[in-house]
Amino acid sequence: MTQQHKDLDGISSSHQIKPPKLQIKQRPKENQVLPTPPVIHHRFRWTMIGIAVVILILGSIVTVRALNLSSNIFVGTKSSFYKTITDLIRGGGGNVKLLGEDQDQINVLLLGVGGEGHDGAYLTDTIILAQIKPKEQKVSLTAIPRDYLADLGPMGFRKLNAAFAEGYSRNKNWDEAGKAAREAVEKISGQSVPYFGVVDFKGFVQAVDLLGGVEITVDRTFTDYKYPDSNEGYLAPVTFKQGTEVMSGSRALIFTRSRHAAGPEGSDFSRSIRQQKVISAVKQKVVSLELITDLNKLNKLLSVFGNHVHTNLSPGELLHLFSLTKDFSESNIASVSLDPSSGLICPEILESNGAYVLSICPGKTKTDVQNFFKNSFNTGQLVGEKSVIWLADSTKGQLKYKRAEKQLTASGLTVYQIGYTGEPLLQTVFYQVNKKPATESFIKETFSATEVTLPPPGVKINRDRVDTVIIIGSDYNPPAETVAPTATKKPVVETPSDATTENLEDPSPLPEEDIAP
Repeated sequence: MTQQHKDLDGISSSHQIKPPKLQIKQRPKENQVLPTPPVIHHRFRWTMIGIAVVILILGSIVTVRALNLSSNIFVGTKSSFYKTITDLIRGGGGNVKLLGEDQDQINVLLLGVGGEGHDGAYLTDTIILAQIKPKEQKVSLTAIPRDYLADLGPMGFRKLNAAFAEGYSRNKNWDEAGKAAREAVEKISGQSVPYFGVVDFKGFVQAVDLLGGVEITVDRTFTDYKYPDSNEGYLAPVTFKQGTEVMSGSRALIFTRSRHAAGPEGSDFSRSIRQQKVISAVKQKVVSLELITDLNKLNKLLSVFGNHVHTNLSPGELLHLFSLTKDFSESNIASVSLDPSSGLICPEILESNGAYVLSICPGKTKTDVQNFFKNSFNTGQLVGEKSVIWLADSTKGQLKYKRAEKQLTASGLTVYQIGYTGEPLLQTVFYQVNKKPATESFIKETFSATEVTLPPPGVKINRDRVDTVIIIGSDYNPPAETVAPTATKKPVVETPSDATTENLEDPSPLPEEDIAP
């Protein structure tokens, strides 16, 4: 009899069942098979079921507060305690289907707001469309600028960041606020967006601190000299040094939101990359701590989230989404940004009120913008390849080189200028040193370039230092340079009578005027 069976006999004795008298049995004959008393198997099975029931009961007692808070977090269809438990069990068992899962693309709109106590409390400071392909284990995170001039239905054309705020102001309902933002993004992206999640700054900071901080790799050193404080001023200069750092919640928030650094880190593209890094780091920390199986920690996390996080995903749907994505490699999570460097949207000052906005560039269409979202996985792959480009202009001019360099760097490629000693080329060509499929496709599409099988004359190739060499020909027709318009002072906008104090318009037309943290 195993030790486990002995323990079970000990349990049965507490129910007044006397153990059999000890008997000395004869040694079994060779090849004799001894039957196992069936009562042991039944006892073991029912004991384990009983333990499972006790765990469920104790677990529900531990998490009852969290489940009460969950009605403020999970703001879609309201459910009873029993239905919530059932939904969680179904989600954990993979019996919940998410919209888009059968088509292998689940879209979730991720939003960040200042929250109570901040100017523009519900204006969305961060707007990211997460496109998830479970079968391919890929995620594309597309950042959409808050200043994008969007069709907000009955509100007319407004900055995109007003959609969520206006939805909440009208109904004081998180689900309706999320719906307003989802519908606006659907019109921009051409994608169906059935789900949303929103977190405010305080909830973000507390959640990261509860996780013990997150480990972030800073790609390049940068300093933000104009990060806003809570008193309409600025913090002392904040510096992030190249390398790995375990960031607290408040520092991770600054890292995510910083937009005033000099050089590349001051761009919306770099900001979207940093946001992706933080999202990935939080996901990895949650997985490593096994929070999904730790009722006590999960209860604390839900307590933090109670008044700071809202989503129309049900608990079961969220658990199922977590199970689908928890093993995704960080290399398969790519970030792209719909910003002026894409050549699709351009800055504009509205004559009606002097507001700074971003709208579709002349010569571009709504379809072009929607194709940007449609191709976001390929664009994300391009960013992930981190290709190094050697670039030269055979026409000996500087204008084409500068425009080409800007197009390449805006797409996440590293560019170095090289000399070219050959004859001027009629057609742009490229030579692949290291095969990078997404980079190849991008160069062919962007430059209408022809691939050559030999390196350009006079160019000494080093495989460890370059992936692709591009020589610009006279056929290259660079996109027109977009120049930011001169900012004009915005007139005072009256707050609608049914609005709350969050000011439905951004308080300044200038993009650098941020919402206080």
